[in-house]
Amino acid sequence: MKITLFAGDLTDAPAEALCTSTNARLTLMMGTGGAVREKGGWDVLRACEAIVNGRQLPAGSVHVTTAGKLPQKGVIHCVASAPSQASSEPIIRACTKNALAAADANGFATVAMPVFASGHVRFKFDRALTAMLEVLRNAETNVREVVIVIESEREADARRLLSAS
Repeated sequence: MKITLFAGDLTDAPAEALCTSTNARLTLMMGTGGAVREKGGWDVLRACEAIVNGRQLPAGSVHVTTAGKLPQKGVIHCVASAPSQASSEPIIRACTKNALAAADANGFATVAMPVFASGHVRFKFDRALTAMLEVLRNAETNVREVVIVIESEREADARRLLSAS
């Protein structure tokens, strides 16, 4: 599997599926979820509401919805934090592993992933990306390419970690 970097907005990433890094209620209020809701439209949020149905989803779980008005084929919503708004390397690893499994199940050959939990719960960027890369490097998947989406000011850090692993 090829792993590449994309500095910019998740919704502009070149992939068949986008992953959000979201909370246990899939609210899509800020960060990657907010970008997907804003550009994908309300159909994405309605699909999330139908999945949640008043409950909190387990950390590390993933849930696939329509991409709405976005050009991608689908969105994989990754619950990157516990209801307490805390995350951990095991949760980040689970999100990465489960996102790849969801991509396989839905026939997505390319997937764009943010650095899980490094935004809304402020998990340390280096630790989060390292945990993701460990999973990606050892994954058995049909996904041909994972595009790691980062903010441009993180590009040097991400390139260093990507080349070191």
